[in-house]
Amino acid sequence: MNDPYRKSWQILFAIALGSTMVPINASLVNVSLPTITEFFNTTLLLSQWVLTSYLITLLGFVLFFGRLGDFWGHERLYLAGLVGFVFVSILCSFAPSIQFLILFRGLQGFVAAMMLSVSMGIIKKSFPTYTLGRALGIYAVAVAAGMALGPAIGGVIDAALGWRAIFLVNVPAGFLSFLLCYRVLKMGETSKVKWDFPGMLLEFSCLFAMVYLLNYVTLISLSTKIILTVFVLATFLLFIRRENRVEDPMLNLSLFKNVSFSAYNLSLHFNYICMYMIIFVMPFYLQKVLHLSANTTGLVLTGAPLIMMVLAPVSGALSDRFGSRLLSFIGALICALALYSMTQLTTSSSALDVFVRLAIFGVGTAIFQSPTNRAIMARVPMGQAGLASGILVTMRNLGMVFAVCYAGILLSTTISPEILKMHQLFSLDAYNFTLGMHFVVTFAAVLSFSMAMLSILGMGTQRIKKEVAEMIMD
Repeated sequence: MNDPYRKSWQILFAIALGSTMVPINASLVNVSLPTITEFFNTTLLLSQWVLTSYLITLLGFVLFFGRLGDFWGHERLYLAGLVGFVFVSILCSFAPSIQFLILFRGLQGFVAAMMLSVSMGIIKKSFPTYTLGRALGIYAVAVAAGMALGPAIGGVIDAALGWRAIFLVNVPAGFLSFLLCYRVLKMGETSKVKWDFPGMLLEFSCLFAMVYLLNYVTLISLSTKIILTVFVLATFLLFIRRENRVEDPMLNLSLFKNVSFSAYNLSLHFNYICMYMIIFVMPFYLQKVLHLSANTTGLVLTGAPLIMMVLAPVSGALSDRFGSRLLSFIGALICALALYSMTQLTTSSSALDVFVRLAIFGVGTAIFQSPTNRAIMARVPMGQAGLASGILVTMRNLGMVFAVCYAGILLSTTISPEILKMHQLFSLDAYNFTLGMHFVVTFAAVLSFSMAMLSILGMGTQRIKKEVAEMIMD
């Protein structure tokens, strides 16, 4: 029997293949950063911008491109971004200096924003409502797998071929994705583009200053922190004022008047913060405190992503059948339980102890994310699907930025950065780091419990409206 939505699944595969390159490139460079720093004979402070420039441009333009896609066509913008991503990846591979590499990485984040901003909008258009959750679950698997596999891919390629080769992994994947997309995607109709350049400039300035502040909060002076904080607040308020007054805003703030839409977006943002705090802190704990090898550390860290890859499509299919709200609530509670259990880890815990807890966290995240993505996309009109997709991407990447900042601040309360430079930690130093890690996972558990409460808020919105309407009628 022929599947009437066979082409839809082909579109999903093509989009997921291309989109996976973005999270892979967000994480695979981390492994090669020491090599890049040594190769160009530069400082770590400067070479960190190889990571930061990618993140800033991805964050700064994803909403703009999400809105542009609603006018110019999601499919057309995605293909343009895909071609640009492959081309700029080649430029990164042949960068003659650290400055050029930072510039090319910024361009790579720019074209990555073109792809990610409309990817979920294309998926939404391609699937009926009763299979949308399953499709978004599979897409979530692609993103999670990309983020999880990035460091492993980067480490293997760097060791075998050198750091320049890590960027060339995008060429075959991008070429295959382009061929598939060109064959299965139907170019959407275009309409006159209504640009919001002032809004884009304000948003990018706010995000740039905020990312800079969060990344260098421990290195800059108090006066600089105050100036940057005031600048962030001022540009944010001006951006909100601009978007409320312009006829065709880059960010339609009326979307957030839907309480469920806002609650689910905030809960998803919290979930990404929890995920990336774990990704940030666990390698230090496993290698410096438990003294595990890099290979064993990599295997232990696969606990969450492997579970997510299996369960995310299942939870998406269940949300198609039973709805998103209860699953989001259950998933958030499981995340909170798993994170709280990590406070029981000690300086003598085993790799299996950590793996099991990460696996349980993966169960909760898989149950939570797919239904939540479905709930968000189901609450926006078709003409603003690109914008909603851009908001989701922004929430995810802001979560990554905030996670590293929060985890770093909490760890610094118990152990100094100088001690963390040591290859391994023993005795009191190991205990102090573990205590700081307990602060991190406790904070993450609180955020996960907040996710559950936000899910209840989203679950009860329509019911509350109905009861109020009935009271008025009476």
